[in-house]
Amino acid sequence: MSPVKALRLALSRTADALWDLALVTQGVQLELLDQEGAHEAVPDGLLLVLLDGPDGVAGLVAVDRNVMTAMTEVQTILQVTSLPVEERAITHTDAAMMAPLIDGALSRFEANLEGHPDLEMLSGYRFGAMVEDSRTAGLLLEAARYRLFRVAMDLGGGKRQGDLQIMLPEREIAAPQRPEVEQGPGPHEQRLMLVPAQIDAVLCRMRLSLHKAATLKPGDLLELPVDALGTAELMVGQRHRMARGKMGQMNGFRAIRLEWPFSMAQHEVAAALENQAPDLEGPTDTVPTAIDSDADVASVSVPVSLDQAEEDLPDLPPIDFEDGAFEGDETAFNFDPDALDADAEWDEK
Repeated sequence: MSPVKALRLALSRTADALWDLALVTQGVQLELLDQEGAHEAVPDGLLLVLLDGPDGVAGLVAVDRNVMTAMTEVQTILQVTSLPVEERAITHTDAAMMAPLIDGALSRFEANLEGHPDLEMLSGYRFGAMVEDSRTAGLLLEAARYRLFRVAMDLGGGKRQGDLQIMLPEREIAAPQRPEVEQGPGPHEQRLMLVPAQIDAVLCRMRLSLHKAATLKPGDLLELPVDALGTAELMVGQRHRMARGKMGQMNGFRAIRLEWPFSMAQHEVAAALENQAPDLEGPTDTVPTAIDSDADVASVSVPVSLDQAEEDLPDLPPIDFEDGAFEGDETAFNFDPDALDADAEWDEK
C-alpha cells in the first residue's frame, strides 16, 4: 500500500473508531521538500504540533481551524456543527484535543505500511507538544529533506471541510545486512533483461475541450506553456513520477537534467515496473481514431510527451553542459526561451 493511501485510510478509520465520525479525505498530495522549502511550507495562523520521532528527529502537523473546531465539537458535544469558526487565540487545550486523532492516525498509518520499503523511515512518530508560531517550528525542523502530506478532508457529512498537513523528515536508514550469496547471473536473468521498461518524458499537461480534442489531427499545433521545457517529468506508466528536470540538448541528443531527488520515487517506480505486464514484442502506442461527441465529459486532459517514434521532433537549442558533464554551475543549463522559434512545430501525444 502506498503512503498516500495508507494515510487516507488511517485518518478515516481513526475518526470512525474513536467517535463514530465520518471523515472523508477528499485528496492527499505528497511533496518532497528540502530544508528551506520545509521552513517556507510551515503556515501561519494554524495549530502547529511537534511530533516526537525516533533518534531525536522531529516532525510537524499543521491543523487549520475548521478541523480543529470539528475535533473539539465531537469530543465535547458529540457532534460536528456548521457554526462559524471562532476567531481566537489557539491554546494548548486545542492541541490536546487533536492528540487522539494524530496518535491514532499515525499508529494505523504504520500498520497500513506493513511490508512497504519506507515503513522504517515513516514510523515511530507520536504527538509531542504545541508550537507557538511558524518561526519556532522552522527552527525545530533540522533534517535535510522532508515529506509533506497535504490532506483535504470533509468532516461530519459535509458540515466542515478543512486541511491537515503532516511533515515527516527523511532519515538515513541503515540497509539491512543480507546473507552472502553466490555471485553470478540468476536462472532467468537473460529473459528478464529483455522485458521492456518504458519511461516517457512529459513536457506538460493541458486541458482541452472535448470538441477540440476530437478534432485534433496530425500537424495541428498546441500552444505549450513558456516554462514547459523547465518542468519536464519522467513518467513510469500513467501515474508514477520518476523524476523532474529541464529539457535540453547534449552532444546532439535530447537530454534531461534531473533535479528531483529520487529517494521518494524509487520504490513507487519499481512497483510500477513490476506491475506492468511483460510485452516481449515492445511497447506500442494506440491512438483512438475518434471520440464520441455525445460522451458526458467536460474536458479531456492531454499529456504532452516525447516518444522515441517521433523522429520529426525538432532539436532543442544547444545548451552548454560544460563539456558534457551535468555537474557544475547551475546556470550552465539555463537557456533563453525568447530565442526559441515561435513557429517551431511540436508533436504531442
